[in-house]
Amino acid sequence: MAAKPAKDDFKHHLEEIGKILSWFDAQEELDVEAALLKIKKAAELIKASRKRLKEIENEFEEIKGETE
Repeated sequence: MAAKPAKDDFKHHLEEIGKILSWFDAQEELDVEAALLKIKKAAELIKASRKRLKEIENEFEEIKGETE
C-alpha cells in the first residue's frame, strides 16, 4: 500500500484529534485507562501536526525567498 502524501496526513491528524475530542464529550462516566490512551494518541497527533506545520512554514519561506 502506498503512503499518503503529507498533506493528507495533516488532514487525517486533525480529523483524528476531532474524533478524540468527540469521544471525551460523549463520555458520561470517564474510563481513566481509556482516557489515558486517547490522550497519548492525541499528543502523538499534535506532535506530528506541529512538525508538518513547521515543514509547511519552511516551504512558504523558501517560495517567498525565491520570489524576492
